Amino acid sequence: MNQTREAISQRQKKLLDYLKEHNTARVSDLCRHLDVSEITVRRDLNELENQKLLERFHGGARIKKVKPENDVAFEEKGVRHEAQKNAIGREAAHLVENGSTVFLNSGSTTLAALKYLNEKNVRIITNNALAPTKIYNDKIELILTGGECRCRSKSLIGDQAVTMVGNVLADICILGVNGISAESGTTTSIHQETAINDMMVKNCHGPVIVVADGSKIGRTYDFISIDISRIDILITDSGANAAELDKIREKGVRVIIINV
Repeated sequence: MNQTREAISQRQKKLLDYLKEHNTARVSDLCRHLDVSEITVRRDLNELENQKLLERFHGGARIKKVKPENDVAFEEKGVRHEAQKNAIGREAAHLVENGSTVFLNSGSTTLAALKYLNEKNVRIITNNALAPTKIYNDKIELILTGGECRCRSKSLIGDQAVTMVGNVLADICILGVNGISAESGTTTSIHQETAINDMMVKNCHGPVIVVADGSKIGRTYDFISIDISRIDILITDSGANAAELDKIREKGVRVIIINV
């Protein structure tokens, strides 16, 4: 009998949870744990390997260790999935109306959105330290939050940045993330960034838009930033995990997929 996608997803989540707890597992161990056949386990392992969530070895699998994006220098992040980020940034900019006040956080994808906002007449409040390098339109009012500059991510963090954001009311919020999932919402490996993101969402009375290339869909990091219920729109690319996008839609988020 054919299984529903939901049943398969639940089984695969249970498989991943087992691997996270034990680090590695033999196929035979997974068969006993899940109470399914070896063929089913191998099929699940193949699918999860294609999603880059685990690594196969002869007779078993191990959980894939993910290097947190925030531990990667911005210069390296900027060239990863560059075409996807540009397309996602362009789409996000199209959703911003002239005259809007925009919250925009740090990250290479939000920096791409900033580039396309040059076509608008808007006010931008951001903790992205590289924002001035992308603005050439004198009609744009660009305001940096100030604060401590985290050199690897080129983000402005700390109490000064949070206080500044807390004194502004925005019409729209565009957030870059390290990971997003239906279960955990948006997450990051840098705790200081969660306070800034939270304040941006709290002080935005219009749509909250998350921009994330497909590699970030379904990823989870150490610190929860924004609950999934507070996100209105997710813009991603066609390389994203389709099953996870379905779960995110079920949470009431509008998902826009850009074909690159």
